[in-house]
Amino acid sequence: MMGLGWGWEKVSLQGQGMIRYLMPPQLDDILTVTLFLKGPLMGKTGGCLSGISQRLFGRDNGIPLVAPSQVHGTRMIEALPSRSLPARPEGDALLVRRPGVFGSLRFADCIPVVGISVRPRPWVLLVHSGFVGTSRGVTGEALRETMKVTGSASLEEAHFWVGPGIGPCCYSRKLDDPMTREGLKQLPGDSWRVEKGMAYFDLPSAIITTLYDMNVPEGNIIRIDQCTSCSSSDYYSYRKGDRTGKSFLLAGFREGFHKPDLWWENKI
Repeated sequence: MMGLGWGWEKVSLQGQGMIRYLMPPQLDDILTVTLFLKGPLMGKTGGCLSGISQRLFGRDNGIPLVAPSQVHGTRMIEALPSRSLPARPEGDALLVRRPGVFGSLRFADCIPVVGISVRPRPWVLLVHSGFVGTSRGVTGEALRETMKVTGSASLEEAHFWVGPGIGPCCYSRKLDDPMTREGLKQLPGDSWRVEKGMAYFDLPSAIITTLYDMNVPEGNIIRIDQCTSCSSSDYYSYRKGDRTGKSFLLAGFREGFHKPDLWWENKI
């Protein structure tokens, strides 16, 4: 679960399952990224975004939370106070590079992609990449836009986490579905297989291929290799019947906060 000074850990705090993204040393005191899984926080709010915000930061906290309306597209938006709740701008990728505003996305089998960099100034990118988004190249589109707006010359110093999400063990589609056939054309050949009239897709592998194509070093990518369908007791899974509940990915800068202020980062 650890890279060279960075990685991830799966924990439970007061019954709330979480994945904590462990930052490289130069970003540990600057950025916070957490994926909230099944547990009291998610269950008691019923997916209500304002309720989640209140439970995270306290009632009437005044902290802007950007939570886009996810449409399985390729649009990236930047986390700005003007786009925070109750506004719900459409977007499946979210760039956070300003203190004082948090960004979020939601998942139930689709693949969360998190990218961070300290160059030229610290930024964090969140991407929602399901079958349609992966086929359309949402991660590559978002990264190209991120490099443009941040002035990043390359991604050689960026770090990425891919997953957790539904794995190739469980994600299959009928071959006679036009969207399946389109996906077979667009996705790398080593990210799918065909068996008995069904196509099985390894979406995380396809996303990682995109990162390689954009010259991200192999050592700067971590795959959180947990299938949400196989482990539906811990993760929300649309394939396993979760229609409203979703895991909640939250990212922001620590300016104005210390770890004790963020209760979900307290020690177990």
